[in-house]
Order: sequence, then structure tokens, then C-alpha cells
Amino acid sequence: MKLPDSIHRWGRSTLHRIRYPSLRVMFTVPVLIQLMAAVGLVGYLSFRNGQQAVQALASQLRSEISARIKGELTQYFGDPHAINRLNATAFSSGDIDINGAAYGEHLMFQQMKIYPNIAFVYCGSARSGEFFGVLRLPDTGELQLSYGNGGNDFLRDYYSLDVRGYRQHWVRQADERYDARTRPWFQAAITEEQPTWTDVYLAFTTGLPNVTASLPVYDDQGSQLLGVCAADVVLPEEFRDFLSQLPIGRAGHAFVVDRQGHLISSSTDEPLVQGTEDRVEFLQAANSRSPLVSNTALYLRQEFGSFDRIRSVQQLSFEFQGQRQYLEVVPFSDGFGLDWLIVVVVPEADIMGQIHTNTRITIALCAVALAIALGVGIVSTRRITAPILSLNRAVMAIARGRWDQPLPSDRTDEVGQLARSVDNMAAKLQQTFLRLEAQKNAFARFFPSEYLDFFNKRSVTEVNLGDHISQEMTVMFADIRQFTALAECMAPQALAEFMNTYLQSISPEIRRHQGFVVKFIGDSVMAVFPKRVEDAIAAALAQFDQVRQYNTLNATADHAPIEIGIGLHTGPLMLGIIGEPTRMQGDALSDTVNLAARLEGLSKLYHVPLLISGDVVHHLSPDHPFTLRFLDRVMVKGRRGYVYGYEVLEAEPPARRTLKLKTQALFEQGVQGYRDRQWAAAIACFHQVLALNPEDGAAQLYIERLTHLQQHDAPPTWDGVWAFDQKR
Repeated sequence: MKLPDSIHRWGRSTLHRIRYPSLRVMFTVPVLIQLMAAVGLVGYLSFRNGQQAVQALASQLRSEISARIKGELTQYFGDPHAINRLNATAFSSGDIDINGAAYGEHLMFQQMKIYPNIAFVYCGSARSGEFFGVLRLPDTGELQLSYGNGGNDFLRDYYSLDVRGYRQHWVRQADERYDARTRPWFQAAITEEQPTWTDVYLAFTTGLPNVTASLPVYDDQGSQLLGVCAADVVLPEEFRDFLSQLPIGRAGHAFVVDRQGHLISSSTDEPLVQGTEDRVEFLQAANSRSPLVSNTALYLRQEFGSFDRIRSVQQLSFEFQGQRQYLEVVPFSDGFGLDWLIVVVVPEADIMGQIHTNTRITIALCAVALAIALGVGIVSTRRITAPILSLNRAVMAIARGRWDQPLPSDRTDEVGQLARSVDNMAAKLQQTFLRLEAQKNAFARFFPSEYLDFFNKRSVTEVNLGDHISQEMTVMFADIRQFTALAECMAPQALAEFMNTYLQSISPEIRRHQGFVVKFIGDSVMAVFPKRVEDAIAAALAQFDQVRQYNTLNATADHAPIEIGIGLHTGPLMLGIIGEPTRMQGDALSDTVNLAARLEGLSKLYHVPLLISGDVVHHLSPDHPFTLRFLDRVMVKGRRGYVYGYEVLEAEPPARRTLKLKTQALFEQGVQGYRDRQWAAAIACFHQVLALNPEDGAAQLYIERLTHLQQHDAPPTWDGVWAFDQKR
């Protein structure tokens, strides 16, 4: 059978390369073959010697991890009993008012601060089922007081706590009555008449799987039951975080099972609990989604018949997926009813990491030898290849933009001719790139680079009419107050210089806080902040600082100190390229933009420098550093829905801010009276505000509005929303 011509050509080419190899190949291949043989032999011997240490290392690793888990379990499930003893003493001595809930929460607050793994500490009274305790919210970690007694018809009230642990603000009230005497933790304690653990259940408050340590409390004579004190431990999330962080190798696992084979906790991230508040079931270890965990459980059940028969420490090994697995099982009991097994399983491959390290060291040493051998070959061939290599390096440097490169152009051979040609080409390329860079910089002055990032474009030349994105952002409108009067007293040249100075002061603050300017509109600036609303507020405050610095530096100027007003609103908008094919510009369009502009206009009416919407406040993080004052609910012209307006007090000068903080409670009381149609009471509050702070324009505005409402009264359907019939 005749072979195709392509195969014949490939064969002749391969034979030619073998018969006439390059100088680099002739000098390097024999050395590489010798070194590879040496590396293979030394690596094999190193691997064989390292295997002898695997058994000892595996035993040490399993024992250490098991000891750490046992110690953590002992502490984890010992702390609740210690807390119960403290609270039982305080209960019996009257330091905690369980029945009346008048005092004592600060003691439980301190316990929750000391023991972050505890989810709830509380006591219940045997008299009528009164309840008193402090819980930790699972989402935020905030501590709250919760109590139920005859005073609130046993509908548990929740209060926030201050930094010292005393109740502060009422938060909510439960929908169902709560009798502590009927709860499993109460029943378990009075049944056992000693410290005990409940079965696992879904917590009444948090809905999370809990196990509770409870302790009966008796009077000083020990004859009368006063109640029960208890502490909740969340399972399995808190403890499984500890397991997942243990150094169990790359693929090893640690888990805890009860005597029925249920997974109590695991270093995996699979859900371990299913069921309802009344019936909770843990996942069987043999049914785990982790193949290593499930096969380990099946092996133990096959080896011992049941988990209940494992009563001493066991170190075992078994085969799984063709690899040896090292296993240790340690019984755990706390004397109060917990009877579990700690299981640690580590694949042999994970422990072989030490051997692999030795192998890598060997390879590194051989690489040094290879480098020396290659150095000898390079020296031998350098006289032949040096000119070409030099020219090659220069060309690569030119490709990276390093134009000033020495070339062997003084040679008279072909290499010299090539070097001179490359030199001429580089000079022309440099001139071309400089022109392109100048054009790019010129475009950047009119086209913010942020558009390229949003549209995923590499260059402004790729931007097309209609490119856009839709995204939720915070829009800022900043405007100079009384600009018309200011412009009247300035010559055109002076006005232009003033505006450039002003814009050069505030625009960098926008960029520094992760925003960018969309456009300049006369004396107004429109900017967007695509990331956090905190960035927009911080940028606005920085602009006020810049304006104050400008007024200080220009105190002798022939115009009055300038003031600016800023409005912020968060919502969806379209950021894109609009116009026509021959004239395009970037812009932001949506109702969000319009409302931000209206808020800036309303800031003048309410006499505040920075006015933000309720949507901005909604997106603030809980720990934001800003001080807000609610102003009003308004409906601007052209919109059917109303918007909440808030003032950011940090925008005010220190003296004004101090006065507004001092009168904030009175102001809020007046606003509430306004909304409740209590005109006279509201006017009295706002008059008190003005007595302390005569410059509070918002309070003056409310007085004028309330006076009008007293005279004309509001319609029966009026809901406290003020509608503006013209744009502001």
C-alpha cells in the first residue's frame, strides 16, 4: 500500500532534523538525558525511604486532631453548664428578676459577650411560666432582651441592649403566648433533677437546630422548685466551622456522630439537619453526600456491628477508591447525657506531602546541576548565536515599547543590515505610537474612561452609538447656590476661571470615592456612583470640605462665600451613548436621575446642604458612620409616588450640626405631630427648635406649612405627604 505524499514529506523532514540538529540541541540533549536519569533514581530512592515514615506520621496526625476536637467539644458543651450555675445562683438570690423582668439583663449580656458560641441564655419560672433571657440574633450577632410574663400577657417582648447590657429600645412582640413550663428544656431539667441536655430541636426564636443545657433551680432549703435556667448551643453550624478549619490534609474529614450513626457535626458543608420544630432528624453518616464520610461510616458499622459497641479509642485503616485511608475513632461523653463518637479520616495521599517535598528538593538540586551543564553549552555556542540573540532581545524590547535599544548595526554582514532595518522601523513605529497616544489622551478629556470599563471596550474607537448598560447606581446632583447673582458680578473671563477652579476642586473627590462625572451642566455637576451609596455620601461631604477651604482661601474675593447643595438618589438607570453618528456623548437616563435633580432643588427649600432619598438610606450598611435627620415625605411634580427625604448632618458646619443634634428629638416629635394632624402640638415643637436653633430652615418651613393647614385644614384622605406642584 502506497503512503500519501504528506507522510513522506513529514518523514523526510523529521529525518533531516535528526541528522542535522541545532547547536543548542547538540549541547543540551545529552546533558538533559543524564540528569533526568539521575533525578529519576534519586527521586525513587527518596520516595521509598519516605514511605516508612507515613505510618508514624498518620498516627500522630490522627491523634492530634482527635485530641483537639475532644478538647473543643469539652469546652463547647461545658460552657453552657457553667453559665447555668451562675444564672441559677442569681435567680435564687434575686439578682435577676425572672418573674417581673424589671432588672438583671446586664448579667446575661456579659455572659453572652464572654461566650460567643452561646445562642441564648435564659431562665423560666415555675410559678406561672414566666421567661427572661438574652439571645444572639443569628444574622447580625446583635444581643437582645426577651421576656414574657403577666405584664405582657406572656407575649414575649424583645428589646435592644446598649453597650452595658441594659434594655434600650422596644423591637417587637411575639405573636403567640409562651409558657416556659411547657418547653422541652424545662421538662428535661425537672425530670432529671440535675444538669442535663435536651434532645435536638428547632429553636422557637431563631428557627435553627439547637441543643439546650438546662439546670433546675431550688430555694435556699432545696425543697421548692423556683424554675429552670438554660443555655442554647446552635448545632451544627458553630462547631462545624471549627471542624472545617482543622488541618486534616487536602481531602481528609473530621465528623461527630451519635450512637445511632447520626451526623452531629462535620467538616463538610452539607446540611445535617432536616425536620420541623417538633421533630428534628440528623442526617445518617452513611447517607452523607461526601463519599469519604459515608464509606467511613459503612466501614465502622461493618467492622463493629453498630456504633454503640465502640467504647475505646480505635486506630484503623481501610481501602477506598484504591487508596489507603487512615482512621481514628474517639468516644466522647460529658457526664450530662452527651455520648458521641469523634471520627477523623485522612487519605494516605495527603500524608505523602512530606515525601513529595523531599522529591521536590531533589528535583531542585538536579535543576541546579542542569543549569550548570546548560551554562557550559551556552558558553560554547555564544560566539555563534550572540549577535542574533542580541538583535532578538532588542526587537522584543521594542515590541514592549522600550524604543531606545542598542542594535548591532555596526556590523557589515547580514545581521548588521537587519539591525539597521529594525532601527529605522522602530523610529517610525515610535512616532506613530506617540501620535496615537496623544489622540487617546485627547479623547480621554471628553470621554470618561469608566465608560470603557462598563461597556467592556478596550478603546474609545470601539464605542458605538447605543452602547449602554442598565444598573442600580447612586446619582448625585451638585449645584452652586445663588449662581445667577454670582455670575452677574463677574466678568466672563473671571467667571470661567472661577468655574474651572471650583470644578477642579470637587471633581477629584468624586473619582476618589469610586464615582465619576457624567457631565457638567452650567454650574451643576452630575455624577454616578456604581458601587456603594456610602461612596456617594462620602464624596458629597468631601466636596463641602473643598468649598469651605475655597471660601477660607478666597475670603478677600469680591464675591460672597459660595454655598452648594447636593441631592442623592439610588435606583436603576441606563448609562449609555446617545446622540447621532456624527456627534455622540455619554449620559445617564432614568427616573432615578430626575429624582436626584429634584432632591437637589428641594435642598434649597428645606435649607439643608445635603438631601438624600429613603432609597439611599435603605442601601446603607447597618454600621454606617453618618448622622441622619428625617425631613419629610414629599411628592414631586410629575411623579405619582412619594419619596422620603433625609438630611446628612455631617454636611453642616460644626456649629450648625451641634445645634441640629441638640434639637433632633424635638424636630422628630414635631414631624410626628404633623403626620398625626396635631397641628398645635407640632407648631409648639418647631417653635422650641427655632428657639434653640434660629437658623433651622426646615423647622421654619414646617411652621409655615402647619399654619396654612390650621387655617385651611387638610382633606380627610391626607396622609402626611406634601405634594409640590412645581419643579424645584
